[in-house]
Amino acid sequence: MTENALKRLFIALPLPDQEPLIELLEKLRNQLGHEKINWVKTENLHLTLKFLGPVRKDLIPQIISATKGCILHHKNFTLDFNKTGVFGSRYDPKVIWLGTNTPPEELFSLTENLLSQMDRIGFKRDRQNFVPHLTLCRIKQLNQKSLFQQVVQNIPQQTYLKTTIKEVRLYESILHKTGPEYQIVERFSLT
Repeated sequence: MTENALKRLFIALPLPDQEPLIELLEKLRNQLGHEKINWVKTENLHLTLKFLGPVRKDLIPQIISATKGCILHHKNFTLDFNKTGVFGSRYDPKVIWLGTNTPPEELFSLTENLLSQMDRIGFKRDRQNFVPHLTLCRIKQLNQKSLFQQVVQNIPQQTYLKTTIKEVRLYESILHKTGPEYQIVERFSLT
């Protein structure tokens, strides 16, 4: 690998795989096992703050420095994932996600600060607004859309994951045929 080889990077909040979340994923897998759906491995669960994309290796120290500078101004906070939904249309769903009814202001403040720092060093914002969520699965193809809609509508809206966020991580995403592998490049502790 050359010195300036590209690495696929993103900045995210790591999340534990608590029992209610594992049970939800297992139940959905069982109910939708006949469909072409790629399920996220529980060890890969995270909340993406900024997807950087393919990045030259020599730019990584700049990303680390900017992130460290941003993190200094933020404290630990709690996230309560208690709401599910679907991205895409009713007729062409793309993702089942887990989110939060009341995202804390600390999350938006941290994200806004981080996005501003990344803007300054050349990693521009996405056009979409930040919607805090965990991707549970990506839908490739549905054979029984009405059954899928029924399953999704019947997901109880309750807490599946409640955790204190204590750090932010810079990850490298390595794509394999069996799914992505995430390697930690750097950890940043919140105060």
